Parts: sequence; structure tokens; C-alpha cells
Amino acid sequence: MSVENLLKKCEEFQWDKGNEFKNWEAHSVKRTEAEQVFFNHPLLVFDTYSQNDEQRFIALGVTSSGRFLTIVFTIRKKKLIRVISSRDMSRKEKKEKHMKSKTKKVPKFKSEDQEREFWAKNDATDYFDLQVGKKMNFPNLKPSTQTISLRLPEDLLEEIKVMANKRDVPYQSLIKILLREGLDDDSTA
Repeated sequence: MSVENLLKKCEEFQWDKGNEFKNWEAHSVKRTEAEQVFFNHPLLVFDTYSQNDEQRFIALGVTSSGRFLTIVFTIRKKKLIRVISSRDMSRKEKKEKHMKSKTKKVPKFKSEDQEREFWAKNDATDYFDLQVGKKMNFPNLKPSTQTISLRLPEDLLEEIKVMANKRDVPYQSLIKILLREGLDDDSTA
């Protein structure tokens, strides 16, 4: 299976105690910011090296707020993206014209923590040829969600349900759409 086909089958992110907060603690990168890189353009993905029989990829992309990030990740269970490391791009990584062939070999790591520490201090351009990066999109990938309890006045909920029925969408989806539109309007104001 080609790398592009493998990545396009990704559907979700895998977060746990091993990777959820470590990038925040080390680089002030929230997991939601790391996820945004996979939904925004441009996104360059590099098929890089293997670690403990898992293929590693590097993504160079931008968050919704314009922050440029370098993300090292792997694919688990053929559909889960597990972020190993996320940090701000170096100046060299940001330069599109900086293209050279691989000069250094990526070491073997004993753990994800050791791998995360390595990528916190090393520049991807020292290890990978940026010319071979592929512009990618992930058509099946969904952002992580969190269940919340929301109390609404009954009349407001009924109005939302009527509006959702007119638009032929579930009312919960309409609530998400309206929240996103409100946030987008507020950010442009």
C-alpha cells in the first residue's frame, strides 16, 4: 500500500497519558493545535524512518492561528494518528527554498519519550530531503471530540430543532455549526 493511501485512511487521533500533555509541557503545543495541522493547508508529509517496527512520518504545517509546527507521528491500527512530537518549526524548516538531501541517520530510540526529546532538539531538515515531501490531505480524519452537558431553555432547543429540520441536519450538528460560525465571525471582527 502506498504512503498516500495509508495516510488517507486515517480516521482519528490516538491520545493517552503517553502523549497527551508532553508536547504542551515541552513546547506549549496543545493537542488541538497539533490536530489542526492535519486539516489546514499547506501540509507537507514525509515518510521518514522506522522505530520499533512502526513507520514514522514528519508533517510540516500550520495551525488555524498561523503557528508553524513540525509534527512527528505514526499510524496505529491502520487508521489512528499518534503524535509523537510536536513543536514550532525551526527557521530552516520554514524556508521553502532550503532543500538538500538527507545527511544524517535518525538514531534508534528506546521509548517515545526519548524520541520526543530528540525531535525537540533536532531539525528535520538535517535528516530529510524536503523535496520528497508530499502535499497531503486526510479526507477521513476527524478532530478529537469531547462530550459535554449543555443546558438550554426548552424554547431555544425547539427553535434549534426546527431550524435543523429545515436544513436537514441533526440538531446536535447544527449546534456545532452555529458555534463554529459564531467563533469565525468573532475572530474576523
